[in-house]
Amino acid sequence: MTQIRETTTGSTLAISFQDLMQPSKLDMRSHKRKKKRGKKLITTVLFLGLVGGLGYHFRDTALVQRVLGHQKSAAPLPKEPFVRPSITSAEYSITLSAVQNGIPNNVTTKVRNDYLTGSGESTVESQVGGAFTSAQEIRTHDFIFRPGVAFGTTWTRQPRAPETPTTYDAPEFIPMVNDIVDQPLRDGAKPTSSKSERVGGVTISSLTYVINRARVPEIAPAIFARVPWLFDVPNATTLTVEVSYDETGLVRHLNFRVDPPQPGTGSDATWVTSYTMDVTSLNSPVAIEVPVDAADVPAGTP
Repeated sequence: MTQIRETTTGSTLAISFQDLMQPSKLDMRSHKRKKKRGKKLITTVLFLGLVGGLGYHFRDTALVQRVLGHQKSAAPLPKEPFVRPSITSAEYSITLSAVQNGIPNNVTTKVRNDYLTGSGESTVESQVGGAFTSAQEIRTHDFIFRPGVAFGTTWTRQPRAPETPTTYDAPEFIPMVNDIVDQPLRDGAKPTSSKSERVGGVTISSLTYVINRARVPEIAPAIFARVPWLFDVPNATTLTVEVSYDETGLVRHLNFRVDPPQPGTGSDATWVTSYTMDVTSLNSPVAIEVPVDAADVPAGTP
């Protein structure tokens, strides 16, 4: 503490030369407190920046969205099966991911169907290694049109046999959630995650199951019967099921995949490791364009 001395000539207080030249302990303490406040401010800014960065990075995760109230848990499936609604048209895609002799072999089939007129269109896009190919097929009530050598220019017309329609012709091809998460699976396992959200004015519920693959025939016989080739993959230990469905019970997104996927080896060994279906529209007008050079021309027309 600075010493205040009294002179002999009067009562006036004076500061010694030594005290004047040296900083007081009060000044030193004040300086230290300012430095501490500065460090705390920098630490606080860095901490808030870190929290903000993590929040931005994980903002779209189901947990954060649920905490924010943007998503809620999906309601339990009813005990009574959903009644299947009538489907007049649909657009969807099916993707099979596989390995063939250690080479990626993926096939995506994009389907557009008008079930009222019996017409449809499908495009098959294939990838084998680094090679990509595409093929198209257009179906009318009586005929099937397929592209020739020059894609989209030379067409061949084949009669359509009503007794043997393609698998994509049937409106029942898009499954109900009951066909995937059937009663044995509901009784034998709980979903690892679930959510419900509004998408385009429609409530979409999503469920995810991770199942020990050895138990699938026991607790998920409907899945085992639907995708039996997923169980040919050696050493795979789990089957992950993701299914999203609307209020009517129709599946909008479906994914089955085994883990860990192993490359196919041996003579022409092909192992499918995942199956994905995505429905883009239901009961919306679907215009199927038939190639002009494949259309019927009335007799006598020049």
